[in-house]
Amino acid sequence: MHGGLAGARLETWPVALTTVQAALADDPDITLSRSTPGLLAGVMGWFTGAAVHGRGMLPPGFRGTMDEPDDRLPEMTQGLGVRVDGEARFYPSEAIADGVQDDWSDRTLRVGVSAVDRIPFAEWEDGSRPWQVFSRWYGFACSFPDCGIFSPA
Repeated sequence: MHGGLAGARLETWPVALTTVQAALADDPDITLSRSTPGLLAGVMGWFTGAAVHGRGMLPPGFRGTMDEPDDRLPEMTQGLGVRVDGEARFYPSEAIADGVQDDWSDRTLRVGVSAVDRIPFAEWEDGSRPWQVFSRWYGFACSFPDCGIFSPA
């Protein structure tokens, strides 16, 4: 690597997924940048139902780039993946639709779904947020093998 960064660990953080409507409701003066997909991406999105809350579909040939699937959940299950102190847990959207509380490392994590953009989120009792990502099961399970899966009691 150049610049003496070999072995350096850079800070990471998730990108918050939301809608323009939700962002403006949170901050009316926000400046937003929005990409415009090319024709092929637009057609593929329409064909596969790739909208945020769509059923989803793996593109042709993509399966061959993946490890063996983790069959504990259907691969296209949407949910929130959370990582705290090296431990990862997946919260399926259906399990958190009405909001849940989960005990984690002697703290209480509140997990719910935003009423405005329908995107799941997690926050501690003090309002701070742990590392989290809205994801499909196949992607989170591949990134964090042997992660836990939240199941309501």
